[in-house]
Amino acid sequence: MIGGQMVGSAAEVGRKQTGVKGLLVMDLGNGEYAGTASQMNATVIKKPSLESLEVAFNQDVGELMSKATKEVVKFINVRHDEVPVGYRVEFAFADQYSPKDGPSAAVATALMLESIITGVELADDFAVTGDMNATGAVRPVGGVMSKVRGASKKCKVVAIPEANVSAIRDAYIIEGPSYLSAIQIFSIKNFDQAYALAGERGLETEKAIADFSAVQKALRKNPKYVYNGKVKAKLKEVLDVMPNHVSAKLLLQHGMKQGPKKLSLSGSIVAIDSAAVDFSKMLKNQQFVESGGSGDVLFSLISDLRKLKHKVDPRTREYCDSYIDLAEHVKLVRGKKVWTPQNERELRAAIREMTSARDELLKDRAVREELMED
Repeated sequence: MIGGQMVGSAAEVGRKQTGVKGLLVMDLGNGEYAGTASQMNATVIKKPSLESLEVAFNQDVGELMSKATKEVVKFINVRHDEVPVGYRVEFAFADQYSPKDGPSAAVATALMLESIITGVELADDFAVTGDMNATGAVRPVGGVMSKVRGASKKCKVVAIPEANVSAIRDAYIIEGPSYLSAIQIFSIKNFDQAYALAGERGLETEKAIADFSAVQKALRKNPKYVYNGKVKAKLKEVLDVMPNHVSAKLLLQHGMKQGPKKLSLSGSIVAIDSAAVDFSKMLKNQQFVESGGSGDVLFSLISDLRKLKHKVDPRTREYCDSYIDLAEHVKLVRGKKVWTPQNERELRAAIREMTSARDELLKDRAVREELMED
């Protein structure tokens, strides 16, 4: 449904099979996770006894994924005057044996249902992530940057919820622009924007994608071409047609030396936590009393955090400072030949200060609400 107007009508299925790539985070089984573009397929089975279009996964999925799929079915029923009945649509992941949950496959399942009803084939160079409600509004999901990185090996075009664009900007601030030329990232705020990329692409959309591909080719030869006038003009042309082309927007800003410089709130917390992972392990294993030489984790940690301090959301600076203070304290006392009770008390106090700073940050109601929105 667009603006209250029904779209399309179908009494019979237009396709019996279809598929699209969904951006997912996979559990590697060792406590770590990785993003990937997982092939999803839908198969139609005729069941004359059914009085509706039945939708189900052919494997066990979690409650969140099941709820999201119900919202998708509501959306499809509202979108079309008439949907096929007497059919069962089974969704399947190429990887059927790892657990699946969360709402991030909602847009992908909606695209497959639309393809089945209309008969339109979905693009095989495209992948998508995003939750969706019955109005067709796309909602944010987690792990977006990991998913985008995983997709760059298999896809040319990816779509992410508009509310998750801050994760892409954060990655630019931390890592620089190189990943932006590896894949075309689009933001989507509703189903129709996803369908414009995955389904019947208009001539302008195809041209914008082709123009950005030409930019990618140039940047692979020399990343400094991003400052070239012709490259910037081509990026502007892409954005004139597709203002939701996130890669083009950030590359153009970078080429004009106007790229974002401040991390989002959630990006700031993640960056501080990530920078301190090795240090946290060292504290837990009580290896802090030993110096690591020129490759000392403390020296690199303090340097990383001091650089990061200028990029984080101002509300997280006290938390960042507390980690720097803790690392500085450990660096001063770890070389002592005798570890006294006083040294132990001072260390525990510094750890409490760091923990308290994080707790106080997360107690702030405005901070919690903003993190929930992200």
